[in-house]
Amino acid sequence: MMFLSNSTLGEVVWTQVKFKVNAYLGTLVSLIVVQILGLILSMNGTSSMSTNFNNTDFQIVWITADTVIIFVSIWALFLGNVITTKGYRNTNFSFVTNGISNNLSNIIVLIIMSVFAGVTTFLSHYILRLVVPLFNDVGYVKSGSIIDDPLSSIASMGLMVGLILMISAGGYLWGTLVYIHRAYMFLLIVLIITLPTTKTGQMILQFIFADNGSLFVLNVKFVCVAIIFFVLAMLSSYRLEVRR
Repeated sequence: MMFLSNSTLGEVVWTQVKFKVNAYLGTLVSLIVVQILGLILSMNGTSSMSTNFNNTDFQIVWITADTVIIFVSIWALFLGNVITTKGYRNTNFSFVTNGISNNLSNIIVLIIMSVFAGVTTFLSHYILRLVVPLFNDVGYVKSGSIIDDPLSSIASMGLMVGLILMISAGGYLWGTLVYIHRAYMFLLIVLIITLPTTKTGQMILQFIFADNGSLFVLNVKFVCVAIIFFVLAMLSSYRLEVRR
């Protein structure tokens, strides 16, 4: 048995991380299912254009992994939320733990899951490029590869990881607040709906998503927002422990 008096915070957190990664393996299975569903729905393309040249009809179809990204984003929000539920919190009873080690281990697990989800979601674009010609009457497929522009590909992959991390951090904050009081669920829904309609909300969204000189800058903003969400969740859970 591990006691806090004989172990450092890092050792306790690392032990919890290993336990939780194994306990949450089912979420990776759900991620793969979500990605496969997104790939199936993406095979028909997002838009198309027809043209004629020398009495020959051509149809150009744009196929993207946008559907996969949307589905994985919903999965990330669910993951961040579900990790704060009572059932998952009960796994902490296997350890002598406190709020700090519990939050840190949860955050590290979300980071690990986000990296895996981000990399696999990015690669789903290339899976589409291989699968589409097998199930559709396609004469030519044009798409860039990682080898053509490795720096851009790495930046895009990092951006995907940052986006999923930010969304999962938002879900973690949401779940923490709802665990404190269910009234926060309705307040947060109202906030999300009304935020884009207010001038302040539009300025915030524009600063995060629009005013960016590069993918790196956008990714830094995603990570910063994720950190803010995690800090707010930790402070909220700490106040809950003090109240109890």
